[in-house]
Amino acid sequence: MANAETANAAEFSMHDRELMQQPYAFFDKLRESGCPVAHSKELGGFYYTTNYAAARRVYDDFRTFSSAQGTALPKQPLPLYPIDMDPPLQTKFRKILNPLFLPQTVETHRWKVEKVVNELIDGFAERGEVELQEELVRPTLSTIFLPLLGVPLKDRDMLAFRLDYLTRKRAEDPETCARYGQELDAYLREFITARRDSPPQEDIMQTLLDCRIGGQALTDEEILGVATLVLFGGLDTSSAALGEALLYLIRNPDDRKRLLDGDVSFRTALDEFVRFASPIQGLRRTVVVDTVLEGCPLKAGDFVMAMNGPANHDPDKFENPDKIDFNRIRDEHDHLGFGGGAHICIGQHFARMLMEVVIRRVFARLPNLRVKDEFSAFYAVGESRVLQKLPVAFDPVRQSAAA
Repeated sequence: MANAETANAAEFSMHDRELMQQPYAFFDKLRESGCPVAHSKELGGFYYTTNYAAARRVYDDFRTFSSAQGTALPKQPLPLYPIDMDPPLQTKFRKILNPLFLPQTVETHRWKVEKVVNELIDGFAERGEVELQEELVRPTLSTIFLPLLGVPLKDRDMLAFRLDYLTRKRAEDPETCARYGQELDAYLREFITARRDSPPQEDIMQTLLDCRIGGQALTDEEILGVATLVLFGGLDTSSAALGEALLYLIRNPDDRKRLLDGDVSFRTALDEFVRFASPIQGLRRTVVVDTVLEGCPLKAGDFVMAMNGPANHDPDKFENPDKIDFNRIRDEHDHLGFGGGAHICIGQHFARMLMEVVIRRVFARLPNLRVKDEFSAFYAVGESRVLQKLPVAFDPVRQSAAA
């Protein structure tokens, strides 16, 4: 492991726990040395982008930089559809899912999210202290996204634990991750089979069972790939942006007031939080034809990590990128916090709605909210980078969710 001062380009890994606590100084050094694309010998060898322009090119040019051989490094043990596909097949799968995540559809779930958040807050409101990531953010996500897929209550903790482990530990514990991958594969296949023989329900699994592409029903393998992506995407990325948002708003009461009073739109603020947090730090592409990326020659078969984190913290693109600025984001597609190109995050509208609900409820119900003195930021890392804990104190309240 290395920090920003001791790390060198050839030893970079997004799974390096020490380096990824404060990664952007490392990428600043690479950019300043004139290195928009670097090479690492870790994880079997791969190239990785260090600036915005290079990452944007990789995302926008799917004909050169393919997703079909996987988008994670090391490769995930389960397929992720449609992210592990290229257009036009990827586009057909997106059309299945798009109606589920349109803004107007997302809004129909707002009351459910508010109910879950209020119930969770009820559980600790009288204590006067809480670990927000463990007791509010992550439970909210698992309680919302797993039911959306149709996962039974009894299985949710098991799924959430294994998904998190696969995201964090593939590089350092491949044997356990392989076993968890097999267990998840077996579970989801049994789940799909059981649902084919069950009465219809109103959830994402039913949509996958009912849909047709070119008149053909999806295979179990295809349904498995989409279901896995919904699980990975829903349970991890939103918690990263939410953790950063809550920490910032607790520590910056003037900006908090501007946001809650309506002087700043939630849409603008949430996009800035996502840019700053860059929940998914990077995604892999495979070069399919020889090319040159920002002056770096690449051969067919090379792996390239399009690094969202350093792209969103590139000072040539964003002035003072390591500071949160509600006046910054003018175009929702300007940053790469939700990825880019054909694979831009399909769940971004749901993520924004969920973040808004949590922020509004937390500050409405927990008076004099403050970060505990012993807090020190520590991030769980992998493709994503997530604030692990956020211990806070507040004035105890005997306030019901309806108040």
